[in-house]
Amino acid sequence: MNQNQFYKELLERYKNNKASVEEIEVLFHLIKTGEIEQSLYESINADPFLYEVPANAKAVLPEKEFLVRSVVPIRKSGSGMWKAAAAILLFISVSLMFYSKKAEIRDVVDPVRLVRVEVPLGRVRKLQLSDGTEVWLNAGSILTYPEKFNREKRVLTLEGEAFFKVFHNAEKPFIIRSGKLNTVVLGTSFNVKTYEDSPAQISVRSGKVSVEESAGDVIKDGIAKAQRTVILTKDQQATYTGTQGFTVRGNVPAGEYMGWQEGELVFTGKTLLEMKPILERWYGVKLLMDSKKLANCRMVGSYRQESLKNVLEAMRFALNITYKIEGNKVTIRGGSCK
Repeated sequence: MNQNQFYKELLERYKNNKASVEEIEVLFHLIKTGEIEQSLYESINADPFLYEVPANAKAVLPEKEFLVRSVVPIRKSGSGMWKAAAAILLFISVSLMFYSKKAEIRDVVDPVRLVRVEVPLGRVRKLQLSDGTEVWLNAGSILTYPEKFNREKRVLTLEGEAFFKVFHNAEKPFIIRSGKLNTVVLGTSFNVKTYEDSPAQISVRSGKVSVEESAGDVIKDGIAKAQRTVILTKDQQATYTGTQGFTVRGNVPAGEYMGWQEGELVFTGKTLLEMKPILERWYGVKLLMDSKKLANCRMVGSYRQESLKNVLEAMRFALNITYKIEGNKVTIRGGSCK
């Protein structure tokens, strides 16, 4: 196949709306560099009204391009005029195609590169995203996000727990996908906890957050249609389970959900059963309790940069337990609620 034949076939595929995103990109480049000019003329002379611009062009084209299209006297005779008009019309027509398929074309020209950060047990990690957003990832958490936010939305996926201080950008909503929940913000600070072993919790430190339960049907950008939605403001916290939906609390102390960023464990009346997975992630151990009654005992306390042994000593004093540490396994025996 010679070059002119290739150009003609490329134009024909575009005319019949069969061109791929890659072929449209090549066509646009050839028009811009003038390489496709002769084939363009021949194609237009064969059907001079082939590339008529749609009626809604003004709504989607830059003003200058629309004005150029408007002043071209396409019904006057003369091959030179036809050629000039044809070149402009095809350029604008391709521009319209690029506009309508801009998301697909961007994925070809500038594909999204995803970054996956996994925090091991017993660790906390701080990140700064490309838009300036700061993220603190708790132990046993995984965050997946684009290397650059070059789309209409800033979409991340979280497994576990993270505190976000989101850089404000009204034109690009910030969305955290975590299980069945989508947390949507513009610029604020909040905590998202979605470990598999406990109910999901979203706590707002500042600003306003929309939390959506997805219906399961993906509609755009990997985001599912919302089934239930709750709006949270400063110092509010939503707890979510699949069976009961959302429960909202107000006036939640920041220390309850922010302490872990500074190396502090905060327990405000949690049962030992609720404390168990937190301690396991924080210290990278496996906790075994031989008493079911003990699991329902509650504790209040905060532990900043404390060793596992010191926390267990506090539990021994409060609940009259005994414990044994063997490598990464901790066995708790006896004890009672006081």
